[in-house]
Amino acid sequence: MYEHAAVDVQGTSPLRWAEHPGLRHAFSQDRMTLGVITPLEGFTGPVPTLADHAQIIQQAEHAGFASVWVRDVPLLDPGFGDTGQVFDTWAYLGYLAAKTEKISLGTSSVVLPLRHPLDTAKAATSIDHLSGGRLLLGVATGDRAVEFPAYGIDYDTRGERFRETLAYLRTATEQQFPKISSPLGVMNGTDLLPKPTHTRLPVFMTGRGQQDIDWIAQHTDGWLFYTLPLEQQALNIKRWRRLTGRDAGTVKPFAQATYLDLADSPTASPRPLHQGLSIGREPLREILHAWQGIGIDQLMINFKHSRRPVTEVIDELAQYVLPDFPPGGHTDTTTHAA
Repeated sequence: MYEHAAVDVQGTSPLRWAEHPGLRHAFSQDRMTLGVITPLEGFTGPVPTLADHAQIIQQAEHAGFASVWVRDVPLLDPGFGDTGQVFDTWAYLGYLAAKTEKISLGTSSVVLPLRHPLDTAKAATSIDHLSGGRLLLGVATGDRAVEFPAYGIDYDTRGERFRETLAYLRTATEQQFPKISSPLGVMNGTDLLPKPTHTRLPVFMTGRGQQDIDWIAQHTDGWLFYTLPLEQQALNIKRWRRLTGRDAGTVKPFAQATYLDLADSPTASPRPLHQGLSIGREPLREILHAWQGIGIDQLMINFKHSRRPVTEVIDELAQYVLPDFPPGGHTDTTTHAA
């Protein structure tokens, strides 16, 4: 956080949205940036080793990655095959906020229906302050049905509960002493502190989440999506930009999550993985520029299928790839809508 500045916990003088550190570092209006998804290691089975996890995230920050996205996987489902970084999302982000300096800290993504909106809001605004405004709040409806009974929540109504939770969270964080009457609770005469550092929390939708795209475009600040064939993704982005008013100057970023196995040979031809590629760095650079060309604002890299040590991969990307895709915020070109 800004250690020598007074903390505006009541949100009496929020900072300008266009100056949001998390958004400015993670995204650039005229080029694509690269981010990483935790855990930063290749592993088989559902559980990572977490060896040197904080040091590798620091390496990624120094290498020039724009953001690190922390998973939210409450329970181990052996059939799903991935527990994320294992640690609680908010405890881990608090730890990483102290271990890093500039890299944007994102959630990818908080499963809103499994948690009360006040608990999510309290944790998110706390990390927002403790990181100096670097938090990007990725949210999701949830795709692991086995988790919902453990919370006593109906999986089939998760789409509706998601909307109710987000509306509650938005009101509680953006208004002082809000009056809320929701199926999830009532607020009258109380307030949630701290308030966000910059007028509101940047909220990023993950996938469709049982929502209409028009609703996503209206109620969120960006979209985290999956890897699709180039032509299909281009159409997806074109529609997103039309719905969010990009041509009129409103920037709601579009990010794509992709698995990457960087081959030893720099010229190794692409080999498809589920939602990703095994590929050498030279053809990778060509694909990255093609993705940039269709309007992807950030590529979020998942290293789970990496056959090489991720420390080596990060060093290679830092030398040969990341200079083409530096973090945002180097010039004042952001025009995020207020």
